[in-house]
Amino acid sequence: MAAATMSPTSDSAQRIKELKQFDEAKAGVKGLVDSGITTIPSIFINPPEVLETLKPSPYTGANIPTIDLSGVDSPDHRPAIVDQIKRAASTVGFFQVISHGVPLEIFDRTIAAVKAFHDLPGEVKAPLYRREIEGVSLRSNQDLYHSKAAYWRDTLMVQFDPKPADPKEIPEVCREQVLEYHRQTLPVAELLLGLLSEGLGLSTGRLKVLTLIGGQTFVGNYYPYCPQPDLTIGFRSHTDPGVLTLLIQDDLGGLQVKYKEGWVDLKPVPGAIVVNIGDLLQIISNEAYKSVNHRVLAQNSPEPRISVATFYNPGAVEDVYGPLPELISPEKPAVYGEFTCKEYFTKFFTKEVDSTSQPNHFRK
Repeated sequence: MAAATMSPTSDSAQRIKELKQFDEAKAGVKGLVDSGITTIPSIFINPPEVLETLKPSPYTGANIPTIDLSGVDSPDHRPAIVDQIKRAASTVGFFQVISHGVPLEIFDRTIAAVKAFHDLPGEVKAPLYRREIEGVSLRSNQDLYHSKAAYWRDTLMVQFDPKPADPKEIPEVCREQVLEYHRQTLPVAELLLGLLSEGLGLSTGRLKVLTLIGGQTFVGNYYPYCPQPDLTIGFRSHTDPGVLTLLIQDDLGGLQVKYKEGWVDLKPVPGAIVVNIGDLLQIISNEAYKSVNHRVLAQNSPEPRISVATFYNPGAVEDVYGPLPELISPEKPAVYGEFTCKEYFTKFFTKEVDSTSQPNHFRK
């Protein structure tokens, strides 16, 4: 008697069942680890074409600059800083900044607070676990039902603008630190937006008047121990859909940036803020600035990897965006059409994270 085989339809049905079981448990990846698993569930196993890219890259982190913001308000130093940021934003799409004015202890306390939240008992965190992103929420795998494979990460999300969460909704274990971190880093984002505007040959405030960072979302990422890091990934290759992302990370590493045909390790620099260009800024700059793929590796370190990112997006969802008129010419015509912010982000949240990048949907 021939052995029974499972049809593609039944494979799909089984996968959907396993996804729902994972999602409805409201425990996230941390819950799987706490249960004592020694092998990862099949929904987390990535396809061979992804796993093959996890081998060491021939490139080094020297391509991702660390930029010192000392003297940024001085007419003697500012032009050189603008030039460094422009070169980084127009090539690799990533850079780190130091001397940004935020005390190092703010970063340390925020990293510790995010870890403390994720280390809470599952039953304490479960009421926050949901797919909606407004307010305060805990989620694992934002594109869980769209992706080919799940990734090894849980995320605390706090919406600050344009519809800020009630501070009382932020878990007490991290509330004070999350609020202070946001207060301290928002001026850095505003400064960088001005420098990026100058790098395009525009006035310092040109990008600011577009309310490009009026929408702000804080995320506290937790990458727990993985028993089989060669079969999955912490967060798959993707570009950020918004304008600008500011990120801090602990000293474990694992963040990689796509460079040529390989991946560059973005090694942690104590006290530095990682900055990367989002898809929307690539569009608005008419591709003068580049939004670049990046990912996070899974690892079997007994200590979890913690990162904290703030995503800066436009605050007015009905406003229309596209390449700035000042950056369009016969020599450099508009690469993209126009669209509303609402249309833009609706498309992003209904597709797989690593599928076709956002800018490609709006090319002319």
